[in-house]
Amino acid sequence: MMTKNQIMAKVLFSNNLVSEQQIQEYWGKIDASHDLGELLLEAGILDQQTYAAVSQYVQDLEVKLKAAEEAKATQAKQEQAKPEPKPEPKPTPAAKPATSAFERPKAATPKPAPKPAPAPKPAPAAEAPKANAEKPLALEGNNPYGESSATSVQIEKVEGLEQTSIAPVAIASAEEELMADDKPEEEALPDRFEIESGEGSIAVPSQLTSENSLAEILAFARNYKATDVYLSETAPIAMRVCGSVNYVNDSPFDASQLSKLLSEAKQGFADGYEPVVGVDFSKSFALAGAGRNRLTVTWNETVPSLAIRVISAESIPLDKLYLPPFCAEFLDLPHGLVLIAGPSGSGRSTTIGAFGEALSQKRFVLMESIEKPIERLLQNVNGMTVQKEVGLHAKSGVSALHDAVQAGAGVILFDHLETVDELWAALQASSAGALVFAVAAGNDVYGLLSRLLSAAADREAELAAALSDELKGVIVQHLIPVIDNQDQVLAVEALKVTSSIANLIRRRELIQLPSAIAAAKNLGLSLDDSLQNLVESGYIRGEDAWQRSLNRRRFAAYRPKK
Repeated sequence: MMTKNQIMAKVLFSNNLVSEQQIQEYWGKIDASHDLGELLLEAGILDQQTYAAVSQYVQDLEVKLKAAEEAKATQAKQEQAKPEPKPEPKPTPAAKPATSAFERPKAATPKPAPKPAPAPKPAPAAEAPKANAEKPLALEGNNPYGESSATSVQIEKVEGLEQTSIAPVAIASAEEELMADDKPEEEALPDRFEIESGEGSIAVPSQLTSENSLAEILAFARNYKATDVYLSETAPIAMRVCGSVNYVNDSPFDASQLSKLLSEAKQGFADGYEPVVGVDFSKSFALAGAGRNRLTVTWNETVPSLAIRVISAESIPLDKLYLPPFCAEFLDLPHGLVLIAGPSGSGRSTTIGAFGEALSQKRFVLMESIEKPIERLLQNVNGMTVQKEVGLHAKSGVSALHDAVQAGAGVILFDHLETVDELWAALQASSAGALVFAVAAGNDVYGLLSRLLSAAADREAELAAALSDELKGVIVQHLIPVIDNQDQVLAVEALKVTSSIANLIRRRELIQLPSAIAAAKNLGLSLDDSLQNLVESGYIRGEDAWQRSLNRRRFAAYRPKK
């Protein structure tokens, strides 16, 4: 039977109350406490009167469909209860004369073989069904509108929505819905859901203007090792190099040029997503010669602004990140949860990818990477890696984690944790025997764990107990420009969870974590100690250490003078 949200999606879409892109955007956000209509209402796409009328209509229609299903089931039971008619007695054949036991029986006269039926003529090519014909809309293998087919149940006029001119819309019959229930909820993804590498070559311009294509702008950024590109109507082309943002041309783009650049980026979307004016989004894309990039679009009325993260095609070996030596022990864990945190742009995705590829070199493993969205394509020399994008290959991060456990993944990379439900799912995957590396947001270990526990609300004690059992390590990293501004280096706060630290987490005595990390010797490193080591080694300026330190008094000598 069709679900409430499928019926609502079909009613809203078929009557032009919402667009296909809007349903795609909010379908993955449906949960037990929010149906599709409520999400659209909160977003301002539907008004209260429209939602109330459609919701009431859908509720009434559900009752009709359920009644039709029950009537069909009752009819089927009645048919099964009817006594079967007794077969008519066959006439007794005439008795044959008895034969001797030693007499050879005569061979039966063979009957002529029936003539083969003529082979059916092949249908004309014009009438053959197309193998790659696409459905009107498919989300992770599920059609939110239901199957389009004839029906005996019609959508009638919805009271209170006369101004919308809602027309009758066909809903699948009870028989067709019961047949649809036998199908798996998650089907194979269409072939178009592929991830391109963006390989190729393109001429790098010597300087940029507002007339350059997006591929040329990104090729220029890669040539100068920029990590981010910013394109807007209010400023010239800006690029972030070694943490500093600089302008690389003189004039900003106009609205038509920005729309043209967005259209060029759209050609690299793996799922064929169509941008909608006014709807912000973030997606990965690949252009030949420009590599893979992550695009974030924000709208100022009808004018888009583009922020593009340039994704490195080359992996960085784990030992080149210069993490504390005990972090390498995370590769030997049979199962557990390791959190990798830091502010946005601190290289968390690079670190989690380095751990995944280092693990694949040590042992044969099925590794699943769950990303939002997919960035760099990972390598696995001794096994297989499956990369899934939430919203493209999986409905949600929680469902993707559950699917990874059911598939038997030994290593799960999750980038990144946004809800407490995803944290619970990661802990369940860890307790099921997987080694889970997950990216989170946080500037230090104490702040990270405090925020995670406070998000659990009334289940805080339960979450603290689960973390004390499954959490094996934490890495919080900050990217800091080196003194000559030619590169960046990691400052790290990290710990390997020992029994004493696990007890602090279980008792929720997180205020003692900084002193416990400082006392952990070879199993912990505080952020301030890491900053001090980088300053004394001549990698970073004292002013940068003072700005990022947790204890400012320790670096008071480096405080910038007014």
